[in-house]
Amino acid sequence: MKLTVVCFLSCVLLFTSAGFAQETPMLSADNPDSIYPAAKLGEMFIHMSKITSPFKGNAPAIEILFQSDKFYWEPCTPPEDWGQKDKTFKYFEEFIPGTTIIFNITNRIDDVTYYKTDSVHPYNLPIYNDPAEAEFLKRFVFFKFTATAAKSMSLFRRALNNDLGAIDTHTKLIYAYSMPTDYEKMIGNNYIPQKWMPYELAPNTKDSGLKFYEYDPIGFVSEEADFEFFKVKTNMHFYDWWYDAITVGRTMKTVKAKRFMPVINPKAEEDWSIRDAKRPVRSPYRKQ
Repeated sequence: MKLTVVCFLSCVLLFTSAGFAQETPMLSADNPDSIYPAAKLGEMFIHMSKITSPFKGNAPAIEILFQSDKFYWEPCTPPEDWGQKDKTFKYFEEFIPGTTIIFNITNRIDDVTYYKTDSVHPYNLPIYNDPAEAEFLKRFVFFKFTATAAKSMSLFRRALNNDLGAIDTHTKLIYAYSMPTDYEKMIGNNYIPQKWMPYELAPNTKDSGLKFYEYDPIGFVSEEADFEFFKVKTNMHFYDWWYDAITVGRTMKTVKAKRFMPVINPKAEEDWSIRDAKRPVRSPYRKQ
């Protein structure tokens, strides 16, 4: 009788464990449905909901809209030196609201065009033509935007042309893939990025020999808008170290040397599935 009970309990435990394993698959960076199903990312409209205070570096509050009744991606000719034919899309927004600078003057930006390139590197680097690399890149979507700053003030009007980052649709991690190689200094000690280059070629990073996805990710995309970026709710969570990296420096020399620099932090969490903006993780694709 005891033997029968033991066998019965063993079978129940085995069945339960098997059922649980089926319901809760192990997280793998090669599983497109890790964290939540990749299909939930939908159309992936990168979007700036507001330009925050100039005292915070004029950093945009960026979100990912999974769906939209207002915006539509349309195929486009790739902008100069970015994107690839039949893989590049755009949509337009008249303006992004800003923060008041003085009186009724804000730091809004106008004539905003967002771009995305699916499944291929937008800078068309030869190293990603390798069949294995080309297959691997299918999990990434790359973004950028162009716009006009200070449109109503001719003295300060400037064209903006900024890369925004790449989303890994498998892990839902966000990666930086490029950096400016020059800047224009503006009033208020602000610096406008110029001449973006991929990390694989940029003077500050090319000697590392690393691909963009081997550096630590800069944040992650959640299903809900539960991250607060300077009082603006968003679903794009950025680690503190990345905000520091895009605002560091008070002189042109320091800005050129340190802004937008990627890192490989030995203290970053090894478990890439951790979703906490205060606990940056290492890339699951790190090779060293």
